[in-house]
Amino acid sequence: MTFRRIPTAGDVETLLTRKIRSHLVDGHTCNVNTCTILNINVRIYKGKDGSYHVQTKYLPQIDVTDKQYVNDIFSLYICSRTGKIHNCSETCDGEKISNDDNCMVCTISGIQYQSESVRSWKIKSRCTAPVVANKQDPYMFSRNSDGSVKLGVGAHNITLAKCVQNCRACIRSLLFSQRRLANEISKQKDCLEKAQKLVNKYKRHCEKHKIPINYMHAVTILVNAVKRRPGKTSLLQKTEDDINAIIDQYTRAIISYWRLIINKTHLGVEMRTTFHFKPFVISCLYLLKNGVKMNGVYILEKSRFLDAALPEANTLDAYDVNKPTFTQTKNNILMAIRETIESKKQTPTSMREYCLAEAKKITL
Repeated sequence: MTFRRIPTAGDVETLLTRKIRSHLVDGHTCNVNTCTILNINVRIYKGKDGSYHVQTKYLPQIDVTDKQYVNDIFSLYICSRTGKIHNCSETCDGEKISNDDNCMVCTISGIQYQSESVRSWKIKSRCTAPVVANKQDPYMFSRNSDGSVKLGVGAHNITLAKCVQNCRACIRSLLFSQRRLANEISKQKDCLEKAQKLVNKYKRHCEKHKIPINYMHAVTILVNAVKRRPGKTSLLQKTEDDINAIIDQYTRAIISYWRLIINKTHLGVEMRTTFHFKPFVISCLYLLKNGVKMNGVYILEKSRFLDAALPEANTLDAYDVNKPTFTQTKNNILMAIRETIESKKQTPTSMREYCLAEAKKITL
């Protein structure tokens, strides 16, 4: 049968129903649990005369050598026991049930569709997230054993105390965790294997051209290849006291920079949700490798230790860090500082002094 226009799934469904003419269809309701449902492979071709032809195993086969392929139809299903045709869509006659993702699923084909759009406030209200208030003691991290608030403690609220905890955890994970040590050892092994391959290549070259192997030249090749990616294990092997001192130092700095961004920059005040804390910590650590300097003043102080000790940025996924978010957050920090100084709301000196003052308030 030919069509003057591109046949739809409904047109093909009608054509197949007329062709099969199954008497078992009457009164039968298909279900994926009780029937064997098969997907029908349907292809549409266009002839030279502009007519359209349907090719499927349930219709007489056509010669497609002189015809142009148009498209496929995947929404047609057949019950292998009764021969009933089902055209699956959001509005098909199959029963719909809701799954765990609150989406509608056809019980005949098993295809998932979006949930229904309902104007009733009763159904929509169940999709509205309730307002969750934090009713914990705001000074729970700053109290003595008798319940009194500690004097001279900079972290007096839950939010800041949790930021400090998250910051310490991030710094420890990147610098002094077992995962970091294992990655460094693995990197050194890979580097040594590549160096040995270069030495073996040099040996084969000498054997091929019958040249004496120069032992010192082979050693030089090995040493140079290893030094291209120097190991950082020696920098990370420190005592627990030294580790805590380093973590405390950079925690104070990052908390002060966090306060600077969200309180003193236009972007931080207007769009605070742009700076989620965990990505901010990782991004700030990598900015401290070179520092952020404007008009001769370091707003974010440069750290030689971080420059040497931090892992390569392209390996951050090994530490459960989302690299696109990390890059975007780092760009947002630089943009916030640049726009604030260009608008002359702050100066590099005033921003630097604010960071130093905030760092002194934090007692860990």
